[in-house]
Amino acid sequence: MTLALMTLPVIVIASRVSIKAVPPSIRDAARGLGASPLQVVFHHVLPLALPGILTGTIIGMARALGETAPLLMIGMRAFVVDVPNSFSEAATVLPVQVFLWSDEVSRGFVEKTSAAIMVLLAFLLMMNGVAIYLRNRFEVRW
Repeated sequence: MTLALMTLPVIVIASRVSIKAVPPSIRDAARGLGASPLQVVFHHVLPLALPGILTGTIIGMARALGETAPLLMIGMRAFVVDVPNSFSEAATVLPVQVFLWSDEVSRGFVEKTSAAIMVLLAFLLMMNGVAIYLRNRFEVRW
């Protein structure tokens, strides 16, 4: 919930900017051809704003991926060894796990910490790559 609330403003601002970037002439042209306001939004404005909305969403999720401090501040400092089998079982996020492993002295935890950081970095790069791909794929020139 904390990460969702932190990510929400990024997604909302990116969506608002993308929707405002659609030229008014497209809205006026659709209305002039007899489209209802709902048709203008769903058939013209949203498809043109979709690349920016998707990019903002993915970048917001990538930002949430690296956020550790809010999770630690609200008391999510638990070492969960087992892999959860359902959504209701106890689990922790990878940034918190990296934080916990970095405190350990033994050599095995250094390798685990490094591997977890590399997994986080690879996932972050993948999400940014997907955002760029989706933006370029759905971008329409007008």
